[in-house]
Amino acid sequence: MLATLFAYDGWILIANLGGEMKNPQKVLPQAIILGITIVLTIYTLITVGILRFIPADLIERLGEDTTTYLATKAFGNIGGKLLTLGIIISMFGTLNGKIITFPRIVYAMAKRNDLPFSSYLTYLTPKGKSPIVATIFITVLATLMLVLFDPDRLSDLCVFTIYCFYILAFFGIFKLRRENSNRPFSTPLYPLVPIVAILGGLFIVVSELFNDPAGVVLFLGIVAVGLPIFYYLKRKEKTSRNKAIEINENHD
Repeated sequence: MLATLFAYDGWILIANLGGEMKNPQKVLPQAIILGITIVLTIYTLITVGILRFIPADLIERLGEDTTTYLATKAFGNIGGKLLTLGIIISMFGTLNGKIITFPRIVYAMAKRNDLPFSSYLTYLTPKGKSPIVATIFITVLATLMLVLFDPDRLSDLCVFTIYCFYILAFFGIFKLRRENSNRPFSTPLYPLVPIVAILGGLFIVVSELFNDPAGVVLFLGIVAVGLPIFYYLKRKEKTSRNKAIEINENHD
């Protein structure tokens, strides 16, 4: 189930680029709604087509090869090859989107001094203003994780971890709504939409807790390792700021 949810996760990539859009208040909601609608429609049509033309017992036996089987039966060998080509193109499209957006998360965190070596991770290329150091960091980290973990299981556990943070973000909508009356974005059908999002996220997280508790503990442990580092950096930043204030006061 979690591997399938990975296909719907592109909406968050758009949000990561909101700061680089000329009119994010207008473009961002349109891109998210349109993108999710198109993907959902395509997936639904493919699922209906498979269920209509392939018996359920055969689908169970074929597993992940079901779509390839249908394409081959419908269009011959060329159908299977075209489907494989489409999958490769889709993978490169996904990789392109994540290479563009994931380093921006690292860059934004480094700008707030939330990461070690933040001064290096905030470096931008002079011409293109691209976070090249953050991009290299993400590439190296992803490579290490692929070497150390099984990719299929890694995708499941990554989706679980992502949804843990999604739930926190959905709860954050209520906090921001209460504390900030001047909002550039307004959640439609509030509070129904964030409540549904929280319930859906909790369903995914709880399901994974029952299905793979060992993997959940492993990834929560990886996330927890970052907490002392984060608090150390924040304390160091606060100490440096206080010293700077004291020096200025002494000069005055």
